[in-house]
Amino acid sequence: MRIINGYGTLSMKAFLLFFGVSSMALAHHSAALFDFSQSVPITGIVKLINVANPHVKLILTITDDKGTAKDITYEGHSRNNVYRRGWRPDMVKEGDKITINYAPTKTGEDGGYIQSFTLSDGRQF
Repeated sequence: MRIINGYGTLSMKAFLLFFGVSSMALAHHSAALFDFSQSVPITGIVKLINVANPHVKLILTITDDKGTAKDITYEGHSRNNVYRRGWRPDMVKEGDKITINYAPTKTGEDGGYIQSFTLSDGRQF
């Protein structure tokens, strides 16, 4: 390998730059999976809520018209974004009944991207 100013060849620099940048891009997934032209409301019981970076993770137990319960996973904004909208750690707990509005997946799979929460007392964030 030919050395140029102690950094290696130009092709090695390009290789490292490409893979360095592409690995960072892969580390953060896109919201392109979701159809933001829709906002679907759904009510369920919180099975798990994790408000951490990079995204909120929420698992709701949803009961259909036939009485069958199903756990569905949703994701949302970052911790910083939900804090700015007024969310605090004690507001939503496992076992709480809440309503969310979410952007569904473009593939029609269960789940989606949380756009808002409505708590049982009517507070929304």
